[in-house]
Amino acid sequence: MPVESESLLTEDDIHVVPYSREHAKSISENLFEGVPEEVVLSQRAELLSPGPEEVFSVCAIHENEVIGVCTGVRMRWAGSRHRIEMVQVVVNENFRGRGVARLMMQRISEHFSSLEIEIVQISAESTNTRAITAYERIGFRRFGVLKEGIKHDGQYADEIMMAMSNQDFLE
Repeated sequence: MPVESESLLTEDDIHVVPYSREHAKSISENLFEGVPEEVVLSQRAELLSPGPEEVFSVCAIHENEVIGVCTGVRMRWAGSRHRIEMVQVVVNENFRGRGVARLMMQRISEHFSSLEIEIVQISAESTNTRAITAYERIGFRRFGVLKEGIKHDGQYADEIMMAMSNQDFLE
């Protein structure tokens, strides 16, 4: 589903809606190729089980297809309930670099703003320079590196930790 223009997308071009079970098939087909719909359903159900005050997930929809998914998780321990972390930020490769991730994160940030969220965090594997650059364009700033913070198939990678104020994000 290539897009004709490389311009930024707006809310007129895509709709950012809360995730629902009906999105699982499109997520499986457009974002997580090779991952069966049942696995998407199972993983999303487990992720979202704490409820909307703790976890909120959205999908970006373009022409009735899911082109992106993003989840915000509120920190759960005392002293950190004023922060959320964006996780599972995935955008279909044909739509990357066009503002889809920002629109999804903004919707999540709006959702949590009534709960007095002050800080939005995100992280990326240190070798994922495209994601890091995209997050910096949005306004995130690096605040640390977690050495060997990510582990895939027994291999470690450093994790770049980034944050910005929720107020700045919503402006």
